[in-house]
Amino acid sequence: MNTQNEKSKIVYAIYPNANGFGFVYMSGPRKLIDYGIVRMNPICNFRLLDKIKDSITYFKPMVLILLDPEGKSSRTGNRIRSLISRITAFAKNENLHVAHISRDEIRDVFENFGVTSKFEISQWLLTEFKELETRRPKKRKLWTSEDRNTGLFDALSLAMAWFYMYN
Repeated sequence: MNTQNEKSKIVYAIYPNANGFGFVYMSGPRKLIDYGIVRMNPICNFRLLDKIKDSITYFKPMVLILLDPEGKSSRTGNRIRSLISRITAFAKNENLHVAHISRDEIRDVFENFGVTSKFEISQWLLTEFKELETRRPKKRKLWTSEDRNTGLFDALSLAMAWFYMYN
């Protein structure tokens, strides 16, 4: 990953959540370069934004894919809306193409594969990306919070939806 040309083919998907954000770097619909979860306690948008800026500056992706907080059935809170807005402004200042994809659009894409819930989507993604098996999220019960690895699969679902919709 040394040349600028190789870096320019990268798509970077970020999915902010209550604890930080999940991310994936991909060079194609089946080619994961890097992935992970950044958790921060106490949560701080400024520190999260600094981490995201550093990664954008280093990888210089072709496109940055973010959740659309204005989607029809979005329940995104104000803190995450603000973070997404700041990430978008930074990326545009860096002349990066920014794509916003809503949860509804993600569901519409994955409905073609017979899955619609976040858990079903994560299980389907595991069939395509065996290297993520150690990050398999547990099925959520009504009284429990999301598995800590869900953010990673949320970011991957954003990237896969973008590849499906725009490539």
